[in-house]
Amino acid sequence: MKIGFVSDTHGDEESLERAVSFMKDYDAIIHTGDVLSYGYNSPCFLTEYIKTLSNIYFVRGNGDYFDGMTLMNKSIDDFEKIFTFGNLKIFATHGFVHSIEYYKQKASDAKCQILVYGHTHIKKMEKVGDLIVLNPGSTSRPRDFIKSFAYLEDDILKLYDLETFEILNKMRVIY
Repeated sequence: MKIGFVSDTHGDEESLERAVSFMKDYDAIIHTGDVLSYGYNSPCFLTEYIKTLSNIYFVRGNGDYFDGMTLMNKSIDDFEKIFTFGNLKIFATHGFVHSIEYYKQKASDAKCQILVYGHTHIKKMEKVGDLIVLNPGSTSRPRDFIKSFAYLEDDILKLYDLETFEILNKMRVIY
């Protein structure tokens, strides 16, 4: 199983393309919100690029407007969603409606192996009990100065620097 994780692209087509090109044989990509630029009137070429991607799934961020998402013919109705790939369960949210502690509990209760969220623009990967808590950071506007994304290949989840593709952290996912 190969699953990519991106967040907070904010309309930056080039950064999303760079991450996707690295994950060339992906089975799925989960985008944890703030897909487009701020506001529905902001120009955004990312909509055309996203139309070309298959198996990309979204949860809604605080900056996502339905008008922009309908331009891409993609669904972005949910603020949180559980994705199931075989035995792997992933709880995805943008993370701004409730606290991360709330989402950790909800993901654990649902027997998910991974909780992925965005919103902070700060990458993070930690193990909390049986749950891996992942924030892939931002591919476009990182608040910790390193553009980043994450990629799960087989059972190894890796957090990458988008510019250098250096592995910043990695963990084994048991599912």
